[in-house]
Amino acid sequence: MKKFKFRPELATKPIRRVVVKVGSSSITFSDGGIDLDKLKNIVKDLCYLSAQGIEVILVTSGAIQTGRKFLKPASIIEGKKIDYLQACSAVGQPLLMAKYIHYFSQKKVSCSQILITHEDLKNRNRYLNTRNTLLKLLSHKIVPILNENDTVSFEEITVGDNDQLAAMVSELVEADLLLLLTETDGVFDKDPLRDKSAVVIPFVPFNTKLDHIDLTSKTGAGRGGMLTKLLAVNKVTPLGINTIIASSLNKSPIKTALTKSTGTFFQGSLVVNKFTRKSWLMTNVKDSAILEIDEGAKNALIKGASLLPSGVKKVSGKFKRGDIVNVKYGMNIFAIGMIEYDDFEIELIKGKKSNLIQTLLGHFYNDAIIHRNNMLLKFVNL
Repeated sequence: MKKFKFRPELATKPIRRVVVKVGSSSITFSDGGIDLDKLKNIVKDLCYLSAQGIEVILVTSGAIQTGRKFLKPASIIEGKKIDYLQACSAVGQPLLMAKYIHYFSQKKVSCSQILITHEDLKNRNRYLNTRNTLLKLLSHKIVPILNENDTVSFEEITVGDNDQLAAMVSELVEADLLLLLTETDGVFDKDPLRDKSAVVIPFVPFNTKLDHIDLTSKTGAGRGGMLTKLLAVNKVTPLGINTIIASSLNKSPIKTALTKSTGTFFQGSLVVNKFTRKSWLMTNVKDSAILEIDEGAKNALIKGASLLPSGVKKVSGKFKRGDIVNVKYGMNIFAIGMIEYDDFEIELIKGKKSNLIQTLLGHFYNDAIIHRNNMLLKFVNL
Protein backbone atom coordinates (compact mmCIF):
# COMPACT_ATOMS: atom_id res chain seq x y z
CA MET A 1 0.00 0.00 0.00
CA LYS A 2 1.25 3.47 -0.94
CA LYS A 3 2.64 5.45 2.01
CA PHE A 4 0.17 8.02 3.31
CA LYS A 5 1.55 11.56 3.00
CA PHE A 6 -0.19 14.23 5.07
CA ARG A 7 -0.72 17.80 3.87
CA PRO A 8 2.07 20.24 4.82
CA GLU A 9 0.11 21.82 7.68
CA LEU A 10 0.07 18.46 9.48
CA ALA A 11 3.83 17.95 9.33
CA THR A 12 4.46 19.54 12.74
CA LYS A 13 3.70 16.41 14.76
CA PRO A 14 2.89 12.71 14.23
CA ILE A 15 -0.75 11.88 13.48
CA ARG A 16 -1.66 8.70 15.32
CA ARG A 17 -5.34 9.24 16.23
CA VAL A 18 -8.01 11.04 14.17
CA VAL A 19 -11.64 11.86 14.98
CA VAL A 20 -13.84 12.29 11.89
CA LYS A 21 -17.30 13.87 12.13
CA VAL A 22 -19.77 13.35 9.30
CA GLY A 23 -22.88 15.50 9.08
CA SER A 24 -26.36 14.39 8.05
CA SER A 25 -26.16 16.20 4.72
CA SER A 26 -22.93 14.32 3.96
CA ILE A 27 -24.51 10.84 4.01
CA THR A 28 -28.29 11.26 3.60
CA PHE A 29 -30.72 12.68 1.05
CA SER A 30 -32.63 15.89 1.76
CA ASP A 31 -35.97 14.03 1.72
CA GLY A 32 -34.72 11.17 3.92
CA GLY A 33 -32.80 7.94 3.43
CA ILE A 34 -29.09 7.11 3.13
CA ASP A 35 -26.89 8.18 0.24
CA LEU A 36 -25.05 4.89 -0.09
CA ASP A 37 -22.38 6.14 -2.49
CA LYS A 38 -21.27 8.88 -0.09
CA LEU A 39 -21.36 6.56 2.90
CA LYS A 40 -19.31 3.95 1.05
CA ASN A 41 -16.65 6.54 0.14
CA ILE A 42 -16.32 7.64 3.76
CA VAL A 43 -15.94 4.06 5.00
CA LYS A 44 -13.36 3.34 2.28
CA ASP A 45 -11.24 6.29 3.44
CA LEU A 46 -11.53 5.32 7.12
CA CYS A 47 -10.38 1.79 6.31
CA TYR A 48 -7.46 3.20 4.32
CA LEU A 49 -6.33 5.26 7.32
CA SER A 50 -6.74 2.27 9.60
CA ALA A 51 -4.58 0.15 7.29
CA GLN A 52 -1.88 2.85 7.57
CA GLY A 53 -1.81 2.31 11.35
CA ILE A 54 -3.79 5.46 12.16
CA GLU A 55 -6.50 5.05 14.81
CA VAL A 56 -9.83 6.46 13.63
CA ILE A 57 -13.03 7.32 15.48
CA LEU A 58 -16.14 8.24 13.52
CA VAL A 59 -18.81 10.57 14.89
CA THR A 60 -21.79 10.28 12.56
CA SER A 61 -25.04 12.12 12.20
CA GLY A 62 -27.85 10.90 9.96
CA ALA A 63 -30.06 8.65 12.10
CA ILE A 64 -32.99 11.09 12.19
CA GLN A 65 -32.71 11.90 8.51
CA THR A 66 -32.55 8.19 7.65
CA GLY A 67 -35.73 7.55 9.62
CA ARG A 68 -37.64 10.41 8.00
CA LYS A 69 -38.08 8.28 4.90
CA PHE A 70 -40.28 5.90 6.89
CA LEU A 71 -42.15 8.35 9.14
CA LYS A 72 -43.84 11.08 7.14
CA PRO A 73 -45.04 13.85 9.50
CA ALA A 74 -48.67 14.92 9.33
CA SER A 75 -47.62 18.59 9.31
CA ILE A 76 -44.61 20.88 9.39
CA ILE A 77 -45.21 21.43 13.09
CA GLU A 78 -45.19 17.69 13.85
CA GLY A 79 -41.96 17.31 11.87
CA LYS A 80 -40.20 19.52 14.43
CA LYS A 81 -41.56 17.89 17.59
CA ILE A 82 -39.15 15.97 19.83
CA ASP A 83 -41.23 12.76 19.87
CA TYR A 84 -41.29 12.68 16.07
CA LEU A 85 -37.55 13.28 15.80
CA GLN A 86 -36.84 10.61 18.42
CA ALA A 87 -39.07 8.16 16.57
CA CYS A 88 -37.19 8.88 13.35
CA SER A 89 -33.93 8.24 15.18
CA ALA A 90 -35.25 4.94 16.57
CA VAL A 91 -36.02 3.78 13.02
CA GLY A 92 -32.97 5.29 11.36
CA GLN A 93 -30.18 4.38 13.78
CA PRO A 94 -30.17 0.58 13.19
CA LEU A 95 -30.58 1.09 9.43
CA LEU A 96 -27.65 3.51 9.33
CA MET A 97 -25.49 1.25 11.48
CA ALA A 98 -26.33 -1.76 9.32
CA LYS A 99 -24.93 0.03 6.27
CA TYR A 100 -21.78 1.02 8.14
CA ILE A 101 -21.27 -2.59 9.24
CA HIS A 102 -21.84 -3.81 5.67
CA TYR A 103 -19.29 -1.51 4.07
CA PHE A 104 -16.69 -1.94 6.82
CA SER A 105 -17.03 -5.74 6.58
CA GLN A 106 -16.37 -5.54 2.82
CA LYS A 107 -12.97 -4.08 3.74
CA LYS A 108 -12.52 -6.73 6.44
CA VAL A 109 -12.56 -4.08 9.18
CA SER A 110 -14.64 -4.40 12.35
CA CYS A 111 -16.65 -1.47 13.69
CA SER A 112 -18.70 -0.80 16.79
CA GLN A 113 -21.59 1.42 17.86
CA ILE A 114 -21.63 3.80 20.84
CA LEU A 115 -24.70 5.98 21.50
CA ILE A 116 -23.90 8.81 23.85
CA THR A 117 -25.40 11.83 25.63
CA HIS A 118 -23.84 14.80 27.37
CA GLU A 119 -24.50 13.08 30.69
CA ASP A 120 -22.17 10.26 29.67
CA LEU A 121 -19.28 12.72 29.50
CA LYS A 122 -20.37 14.84 32.45
CA ASN A 123 -20.81 11.95 34.89
CA ARG A 124 -17.44 10.84 36.29
CA ASN A 125 -18.04 7.09 36.10
CA ARG A 126 -19.54 7.26 32.62
CA TYR A 127 -16.66 9.45 31.46
CA LEU A 128 -14.17 6.81 32.58
CA ASN A 129 -16.19 3.97 31.11
CA THR A 130 -16.59 5.76 27.78
CA ARG A 131 -12.89 6.53 27.56
CA ASN A 132 -11.84 3.02 28.53
CA THR A 133 -14.26 1.49 26.04
CA LEU A 134 -13.01 3.68 23.19
CA LEU A 135 -9.34 2.98 23.94
CA LYS A 136 -10.00 -0.74 24.23
CA LEU A 137 -11.77 -0.80 20.86
CA LEU A 138 -8.91 1.12 19.24
CA SER A 139 -6.34 -1.24 20.75
CA HIS A 140 -8.15 -4.09 18.98
CA LYS A 141 -8.23 -2.15 15.68
CA ILE A 142 -12.02 -1.80 15.85
CA VAL A 143 -13.44 1.48 14.53
CA PRO A 144 -15.79 3.13 17.07
CA ILE A 145 -18.84 4.78 15.51
CA LEU A 146 -20.49 7.32 17.80
CA ASN A 147 -23.75 9.21 17.55
CA GLU A 148 -25.74 11.31 19.96
CA ASN A 149 -28.45 9.13 21.49
CA ASP A 150 -31.35 11.05 19.93
CA THR A 151 -33.85 8.34 20.85
CA VAL A 152 -33.66 9.04 24.59
CA SER A 153 -32.02 12.47 24.84
CA PHE A 154 -33.97 15.47 26.05
CA GLU A 155 -33.06 19.05 25.23
CA GLU A 156 -31.49 19.73 28.62
CA ILE A 157 -29.12 16.73 28.47
CA THR A 158 -28.24 16.44 24.79
CA VAL A 159 -24.76 17.23 23.55
CA GLY A 160 -26.54 19.68 21.24
CA ASP A 161 -25.12 18.52 17.94
CA ASN A 162 -22.51 16.09 16.76
CA ASP A 163 -19.94 18.84 16.14
CA GLN A 164 -19.80 19.35 19.90
CA LEU A 165 -19.80 15.60 20.49
CA ALA A 166 -16.82 15.26 18.12
CA ALA A 167 -14.95 17.97 20.05
CA MET A 168 -15.66 16.27 23.39
CA VAL A 169 -14.53 12.90 22.03
CA SER A 170 -11.37 14.45 20.58
CA GLU A 171 -10.49 15.72 24.05
CA LEU A 172 -11.56 12.47 25.69
CA VAL A 173 -9.17 10.32 23.63
CA GLU A 174 -6.53 13.05 23.14
CA ALA A 175 -6.81 12.96 19.35
CA ASP A 176 -4.13 14.48 17.16
CA LEU A 177 -6.60 15.74 14.56
CA LEU A 178 -10.32 16.53 14.26
CA LEU A 179 -11.87 16.48 10.78
CA LEU A 180 -15.34 17.99 10.35
CA LEU A 181 -16.90 17.05 7.01
CA THR A 182 -19.73 19.17 5.67
CA GLU A 183 -21.37 20.27 2.39
CA THR A 184 -19.10 23.28 1.95
CA ASP A 185 -15.36 23.18 1.36
CA GLY A 186 -14.36 24.98 4.53
CA VAL A 187 -15.15 28.39 6.02
CA PHE A 188 -15.84 31.20 3.54
CA ASP A 189 -15.37 34.92 4.08
CA LYS A 190 -19.02 35.37 3.05
CA ASP A 191 -22.04 33.10 2.70
CA PRO A 192 -21.30 31.26 -0.60
CA LEU A 193 -25.01 30.51 -1.11
CA ARG A 194 -25.82 34.22 -1.17
CA ASP A 195 -22.66 35.79 -2.52
CA LYS A 196 -20.82 34.28 -5.50
CA SER A 197 -17.70 36.32 -4.69
CA ALA A 198 -17.17 34.36 -1.45
CA VAL A 199 -13.79 32.65 -1.11
CA VAL A 200 -12.64 29.97 1.28
CA ILE A 201 -10.30 30.83 4.16
CA PRO A 202 -7.52 28.22 3.77
CA PHE A 203 -5.57 28.63 7.02
CA VAL A 204 -6.53 30.03 10.41
CA PRO A 205 -3.67 30.50 12.90
CA PHE A 206 -4.38 29.58 16.50
CA ASN A 207 -6.51 32.10 18.40
CA THR A 208 -7.62 34.00 15.27
CA LYS A 209 -11.13 35.45 15.61
CA LEU A 210 -13.65 35.04 12.79
CA ASP A 211 -16.44 37.09 14.34
CA HIS A 212 -16.67 39.31 11.24
CA ILE A 213 -18.09 36.43 9.17
CA ASP A 214 -21.78 35.51 8.87
CA LEU A 215 -21.95 31.98 10.32
CA THR A 216 -25.71 31.66 10.85
CA SER A 217 -26.62 29.52 7.84
CA LYS A 218 -27.37 25.82 8.35
CA THR A 219 -27.48 22.76 6.13
CA GLY A 220 -30.81 21.40 5.01
CA ALA A 221 -30.57 18.07 6.84
CA GLY A 222 -28.62 18.72 10.04
CA ARG A 223 -29.15 20.64 13.24
CA GLY A 224 -25.75 22.28 13.15
CA GLY A 225 -24.13 24.83 10.90
CA MET A 226 -20.78 26.56 10.51
CA LEU A 227 -21.24 28.29 13.88
CA THR A 228 -21.43 24.98 15.74
CA LYS A 229 -18.31 23.80 13.92
CA LEU A 230 -16.36 26.87 15.00
CA LEU A 231 -17.52 26.36 18.57
CA ALA A 232 -16.07 22.84 18.31
CA VAL A 233 -12.84 24.27 16.88
CA ASN A 234 -12.56 26.68 19.81
CA LYS A 235 -12.80 23.77 22.25
CA VAL A 236 -10.04 21.61 20.80
CA THR A 237 -7.42 23.92 19.29
CA PRO A 238 -6.27 25.22 22.72
CA LEU A 239 -5.48 21.56 23.49
CA GLY A 240 -3.11 21.39 20.51
CA ILE A 241 -5.59 19.48 18.33
CA ASN A 242 -5.43 20.64 14.71
CA THR A 243 -8.83 20.82 13.03
CA ILE A 244 -9.96 20.74 9.40
CA ILE A 245 -13.37 21.72 8.05
CA ALA A 246 -13.69 20.29 4.55
CA SER A 247 -16.12 19.07 1.92
CA SER A 248 -17.74 15.65 2.07
CA LEU A 249 -18.58 15.82 -1.65
CA ASN A 250 -15.20 14.56 -2.90
CA LYS A 251 -15.00 10.93 -3.96
CA SER A 252 -12.37 10.38 -1.25
CA PRO A 253 -13.38 13.12 1.21
CA ILE A 254 -11.18 12.11 4.15
CA LYS A 255 -8.06 11.34 2.13
CA THR A 256 -8.48 14.57 0.19
CA ALA A 257 -8.83 16.67 3.36
CA LEU A 258 -5.79 15.08 4.99
CA THR A 259 -3.46 15.08 1.98
CA LYS A 260 -4.33 18.21 -0.02
CA SER A 261 -4.52 21.84 1.04
CA THR A 262 -8.29 22.00 0.77
CA GLY A 263 -11.00 23.26 3.10
CA THR A 264 -10.05 25.36 6.13
CA PHE A 265 -7.20 24.29 8.40
CA PHE A 266 -7.33 25.51 12.00
CA GLN A 267 -3.97 25.44 13.72
CA GLY A 268 -3.92 23.93 17.18
CA SER A 269 -1.90 25.63 19.89
CA LEU A 270 1.80 24.89 19.37
CA VAL A 271 2.44 25.20 23.10
CA VAL A 272 -0.05 23.28 25.20
CA ASN A 273 0.14 24.14 28.88
CA LYS A 274 -0.56 20.95 30.79
CA PHE A 275 -2.75 23.00 33.12
CA THR A 276 -5.00 23.84 30.15
CA ARG A 277 -5.73 20.16 29.66
CA LYS A 278 -5.74 19.20 33.33
CA SER A 279 -7.13 22.28 35.06
CA TRP A 280 -10.46 20.55 35.63
CA LEU A 281 -8.59 18.04 37.80
CA MET A 282 -7.41 20.82 40.10
CA THR A 283 -10.86 22.35 40.48
CA ASN A 284 -12.49 19.03 41.34
CA VAL A 285 -9.91 17.43 43.66
CA LYS A 286 -11.33 15.94 46.86
CA ASP A 287 -9.09 17.31 49.61
CA SER A 288 -9.76 14.51 52.08
CA ALA A 289 -9.00 11.73 49.57
CA ILE A 290 -5.33 10.78 49.71
CA LEU A 291 -3.21 7.92 48.41
CA GLU A 292 0.27 7.61 49.91
CA ILE A 293 2.77 6.04 47.52
CA ASP A 294 6.25 4.55 47.81
CA GLU A 295 9.47 5.78 46.22
CA GLY A 296 9.26 3.32 43.34
CA ALA A 297 5.83 4.60 42.36
CA LYS A 298 7.02 8.21 42.67
CA ASN A 299 9.93 7.58 40.31
CA ALA A 300 7.68 5.75 37.84
CA LEU A 301 5.20 8.65 37.78
CA ILE A 302 8.00 11.12 37.08
CA LYS A 303 8.94 9.03 34.04
CA GLY A 304 5.35 9.19 32.74
CA ALA A 305 3.90 5.93 34.03
CA SER A 306 0.43 5.35 35.43
CA LEU A 307 -0.10 4.67 39.13
CA LEU A 308 -0.44 0.95 39.82
CA PRO A 309 -1.88 -0.57 43.01
CA SER A 310 1.52 -2.06 43.88
CA GLY A 311 2.88 1.43 44.60
CA VAL A 312 0.17 2.47 47.09
CA LYS A 313 1.04 2.26 50.79
CA LYS A 314 -1.94 3.92 52.49
CA VAL A 315 -5.48 5.09 51.70
CA SER A 316 -7.13 8.03 53.51
CA GLY A 317 -10.64 9.44 53.12
CA LYS A 318 -13.74 8.28 51.32
CA PHE A 319 -14.05 8.48 47.53
CA LYS A 320 -15.79 6.85 44.60
CA ARG A 321 -14.56 5.74 41.22
CA GLY A 322 -14.16 8.84 39.08
CA ASP A 323 -13.35 11.21 41.97
CA ILE A 324 -10.22 13.36 41.81
CA VAL A 325 -7.85 12.36 44.62
CA ASN A 326 -4.49 13.49 46.00
CA VAL A 327 -1.34 11.39 45.60
CA LYS A 328 1.10 11.92 48.46
CA TYR A 329 4.78 11.05 48.73
CA GLY A 330 6.46 11.74 52.04
CA MET A 331 5.07 14.96 53.50
CA ASN A 332 3.93 16.49 50.21
CA ILE A 333 1.07 16.18 47.72
CA PHE A 334 2.93 14.86 44.72
CA ALA A 335 0.10 14.57 42.17
CA ILE A 336 -3.66 14.59 41.68
CA GLY A 337 -5.69 12.35 39.41
CA MET A 338 -8.96 10.67 38.53
CA ILE A 339 -9.29 7.37 40.38
CA GLU A 340 -10.37 4.11 38.72
CA TYR A 341 -11.45 2.33 41.95
CA ASP A 342 -13.16 3.47 45.15
CA ASP A 343 -11.48 3.69 48.57
CA PHE A 344 -12.74 0.29 49.76
CA GLU A 345 -11.48 -1.42 46.61
CA ILE A 346 -8.05 0.21 46.82
CA GLU A 347 -7.73 -0.89 50.46
CA LEU A 348 -8.04 -4.46 49.15
CA ILE A 349 -5.61 -4.14 46.24
CA LYS A 350 -2.98 -1.68 47.57
CA GLY A 351 0.54 -3.11 47.43
CA LYS A 352 -0.63 -5.90 45.12
CA LYS A 353 0.19 -6.65 41.48
CA SER A 354 -2.34 -5.55 38.86
CA ASN A 355 -2.91 -9.14 37.71
CA LEU A 356 -4.51 -9.86 41.10
CA ILE A 357 -7.20 -7.16 40.83
CA GLN A 358 -9.81 -9.48 39.30
CA THR A 359 -9.15 -12.16 41.93
CA LEU A 360 -9.25 -9.76 44.88
CA LEU A 361 -12.25 -7.67 43.80
CA GLY A 362 -14.25 -10.01 41.61
CA HIS A 363 -14.25 -7.38 38.84
CA PHE A 364 -11.73 -5.38 36.81
CA TYR A 365 -11.73 -1.86 35.35
CA ASN A 366 -8.12 -1.07 34.58
CA ASP A 367 -4.55 -2.18 35.35
CA ALA A 368 -3.85 1.30 36.70
CA ILE A 369 -5.69 2.94 39.56
CA ILE A 370 -4.88 6.36 38.06
CA HIS A 371 -4.07 6.46 34.36
CA ARG A 372 -1.24 8.81 33.36
CA ASN A 373 -3.62 10.69 31.00
CA ASN A 374 -5.87 11.51 33.98
CA MET A 375 -3.07 12.71 36.26
CA LEU A 376 -1.32 15.99 36.98
CA LEU A 377 2.07 15.96 38.72
CA LYS A 378 2.58 18.87 41.13
CA PHE A 379 6.23 18.42 42.19
CA VAL A 380 5.86 20.33 45.44
CA ASN A 381 9.07 20.64 47.53
CA LEU A 382 10.55 17.32 46.44
